[in-house]
Amino acid sequence: MVSTLDLRITATLVLLIYASVLDLRSREINRLAWQSMTGLGLILLIVDLAASKSLALLITAAIILGIAVVFAVSIHYLGLMGGGDAKLLIGLGAMFPTLPPGTYVLPAFFLTVFSNAIIVSLLVPIAFFLRNLGELRGVRSARDFLRLFIAYQKDSKDLGRFETVLDEGQLFINAREVELGETEDTGRIWATPALPFVVFLTLGFIISVLHGDLIAFIF
Repeated sequence: MVSTLDLRITATLVLLIYASVLDLRSREINRLAWQSMTGLGLILLIVDLAASKSLALLITAAIILGIAVVFAVSIHYLGLMGGGDAKLLIGLGAMFPTLPPGTYVLPAFFLTVFSNAIIVSLLVPIAFFLRNLGELRGVRSARDFLRLFIAYQKDSKDLGRFETVLDEGQLFINAREVELGETEDTGRIWATPALPFVVFLTLGFIISVLHGDLIAFIF
């Protein structure tokens, strides 16, 4: 008999892959992914509660979902993550009120997925730095050096659909205010891409299911 955990894992993977395709195509995610994840998670919770009659499970699920909502809303309004990405974290909080088998450091599965996604995404700034090795001779400050990890130079007319301009001295792009594919600058610019973070969330989810917290293996 298929367990509710198997259903949670399978459904979440399918929905994350679907959301990843949307993110790659348009950098936008529709409501279907996170609403389906949240709704199915709550339905499976009811099934588990009916089978176990566990008050502890109900309390744990309520706490985890509450933490997921607060965490997702906070990082979105801080400009660290887009709204669709943040809502997927809420969906993960609803889908996994308890930790699946594995090695964990963090107390909630959605946090494990998020932290694993962040660790995997660190490959991107490393790639940018390697691409920018030729720009090292132009570094005059710590800010110039850090920019090598988050942007690259190109002609303004070649600014891509999913790229934005990093202004002089700027190191942070607010995910809520970013304007993609638009610039009034001419000549050489520093461009930074809007990363499809759902792809990293999907990879983080797969790693979480197979191994648990990458933090546990790194440290």
